[in-house]
Amino acid sequence: MNRQVSHAVLAAAAILVLVLIGVQAVDPVLYAAKNISTAAHADPATIQKRSPGDAASLVPLMDELLGETGTLALTIKLQDYESAERDLARYNELSRRFDRLVVTLDVSGTDIGEFQQNNRQNQDALAALLNDTRRFDALQRLEIEVRGDDEQHMTVIYEGEALRQKMRETFSAYARREAATVRIAEHYEINATPYQESVDHFAEVADAANGWQEEINGGGTGTGGTGSGGTVQSPLVIAVTPVEGSYGDVLLIGGIHAAGKSGAPVEIYVDSRLAATVALDDDRTYVHSYRVGRILAGPHLAYATAGTIYSNVAAFEVLPKNTSITLSLAEVNGTAVACTGNLTADDGRPVTRAPVLIRVDGETLVGAETDGNGTYRADILLPAGEHALRAEFHAAGYPLNASESPTETVILRGEGLSPFPFAAAIAAAAGTGWYLRRRRSEESTPAAEPEAAPSPEVARPTPQVSIAGLPPREAATVLFCTLRARLGLPETKTPRDCARIAPAYAGFFERYERIRYAGETPSEEELTDMERIALGGDADRA
Repeated sequence: MNRQVSHAVLAAAAILVLVLIGVQAVDPVLYAAKNISTAAHADPATIQKRSPGDAASLVPLMDELLGETGTLALTIKLQDYESAERDLARYNELSRRFDRLVVTLDVSGTDIGEFQQNNRQNQDALAALLNDTRRFDALQRLEIEVRGDDEQHMTVIYEGEALRQKMRETFSAYARREAATVRIAEHYEINATPYQESVDHFAEVADAANGWQEEINGGGTGTGGTGSGGTVQSPLVIAVTPVEGSYGDVLLIGGIHAAGKSGAPVEIYVDSRLAATVALDDDRTYVHSYRVGRILAGPHLAYATAGTIYSNVAAFEVLPKNTSITLSLAEVNGTAVACTGNLTADDGRPVTRAPVLIRVDGETLVGAETDGNGTYRADILLPAGEHALRAEFHAAGYPLNASESPTETVILRGEGLSPFPFAAAIAAAAGTGWYLRRRRSEESTPAAEPEAAPSPEVARPTPQVSIAGLPPREAATVLFCTLRARLGLPETKTPRDCARIAPAYAGFFERYERIRYAGETPSEEELTDMERIALGGDADRA
């Protein structure tokens, strides 16, 4: 095989490799096993699906959840708030794991679904108990400090009374769930003793609040607005209508101030937090439209103040609602996906300004928030490949049950391939072809012979030129150009090239080379002789 053939084969092989790499890079096939299961691979098509009714994996979690209720209620009763915070965080994490597993196994319509609903309400109740107990403990210390200041003392007493009633209502709801929870636990042979103990601990905390309030009120539980020792009826009355509602409902909180004046401000408190300030009407009544939003499900208390006068305490209950959340995926580009969806309550009302989490590949969490229409959007950057995403609403602080969207998948191909490697490959192929063609041309072309001086018969006609009045060196240049043109030599030829091509005129060209490059100045005699030769005279005299 000669050299030309070997070079051609090498170039063809290089081009073939580049083409194959380009095709594979555009559409890679990383793994394409179908209906195959090995020790290192389990194809989903060959795996038998788990029975939806299989609750065996849920029982250990249910046991842990009931155990955590007893531990958490005990630490709250002992006023070990730091440990209680840790216990509550663990309880919430276990509850989230349990909720996800219930959705995965599709058992929400069974008694396990009932257990799940009760557990969610227990979560809210124990979280409220921790917050209320901590605040009640602070009020007990504050009450001692403000004795002697009637206005401050009355504020503490009313807030304490509001908390006491709220804790009592929360305990009542917690205790009502005991029978159903124990029944389900016994059905799955789960130890319900820790949960039953949590009910007892809860009752002791509520009873302690009752005892302190009775002591402050001198043996009664009155909520009069004139002092701390009797049960005088306050002239400021409050009521909530209706007495229960759910997320998005509007409750009217209002009443009458018999001793008030038109336009006087009335402050309305819900769970000891200022909810609104309204003015008395001409008929001495007041009202505030309270929309149920981010507030825990369960009992709540409202009271009003007008200066130093406090109203009675009115109770109302917020009922929980189920929610649903959707998720739609749209590829923005090769590395980003747009996640959009809606969060609504079971009656179709949008859940507004609520936090939403998007779980990517079962691990990474990306936060988003719903707008005024319950719609959320998040653009997530992801590496190339297939990804599974799910939207989650954890309902923390809302009178709503948590929900998750179905898992959606998206395949991202990554950023488009740069055109530069392909351009480089084409350029390399073109360069290889040019190189081989050049070598072939050089090998087939004989060595170039020295250029011969043009024969006299093909010499061009003598040009007409005049050097009169020109400086000597410029005149020499004009004569050189004249002779070069007369001999038919290219304008690109230097004096030395011309001397080699036309040796008969070497003397002329060598003299001009010294004039042009050495800076010599020709004499009048030399210019006359050069003019004669340039115009067709005898070259021998040059």
